[in-house]
Amino acid sequence: MRNHFFILIFMSCVVHAQVLDCQVRVNADLIDQTNTQVFETLEKELNEFVNSTRWVERRSEVYNRVSCNMLITVEKYNNDEFQANLQIQASRPVFGSSYVTPVFNRKDDDFSFSYQEFESLNFNPNNTNSSLVSLISYYVYIILGIDADTFSSNGGTLFYEQARKIVDFSQNSRYLGWKQSENKNNRYWLVDQLDSSPFSLFRKAMYDYHLNGLDAMYDRPEEGKMMIANSISSLRELSDSRPNSLVIQIFFDAKSDEIVQLFLGGPSFDTSQLLDDLNRVAPFFAGKWVQIK
Repeated sequence: MRNHFFILIFMSCVVHAQVLDCQVRVNADLIDQTNTQVFETLEKELNEFVNSTRWVERRSEVYNRVSCNMLITVEKYNNDEFQANLQIQASRPVFGSSYVTPVFNRKDDDFSFSYQEFESLNFNPNNTNSSLVSLISYYVYIILGIDADTFSSNGGTLFYEQARKIVDFSQNSRYLGWKQSENKNNRYWLVDQLDSSPFSLFRKAMYDYHLNGLDAMYDRPEEGKMMIANSISSLRELSDSRPNSLVIQIFFDAKSDEIVQLFLGGPSFDTSQLLDDLNRVAPFFAGKWVQIK
């Protein structure tokens, strides 16, 4: 069983985060417009763009695709200008089970762009792209990077570097969300925290939580729980040095319910240190942590 496990992990590290299996939805219910064709076209074109673009050079089998959902809610629309928000959820399977674990859950309230119906959506990794292509491509690389970090130590670096390039190319954009000076929760700061050494504990925690924690629980549940608790201790250490970090908020937005369920049942586990760490690093979920005994 152990040899099979390591073979699976090796294969995942080589080929796993190559392409997406992503469902994109465009919700225009807030728009008072009888002709909805442009929104339907946009949804169709985005699904084609995200799932057909070769985001990296190497080939991936269907069962290694990264699963995600993107919901674009259009708030205003006029003359090919869209004011919207984006909700993203991404997940990956857990070894030895049918369970799928969330790895990324984020809402971007500055998801505004220009789009003319039937315009071509093509990504150029080495140049400036349209506002819409830049937004979608940025989040594709963030998703691929986070997913890769859960399978191999610092496996997402290549993808974060590409996301950072998109941020650099977008510095002259007239749309919000790209600049360092705007706020501490935008796209600039997200990739900066994911791909900088002061936040390396976050990436270590993602690796330990998923590969050494969740994936180990198939045949070593006690060891898996211990590694998950240790990963949360790493996040506490990061929070002590970098309070109010965006990546920590994103982690618990995705994982809070799962953490509670993991420690409610299964092998007995002393949760005193875990609860102390959780209440210190994520006090905004204190109402959930009280369920852990």
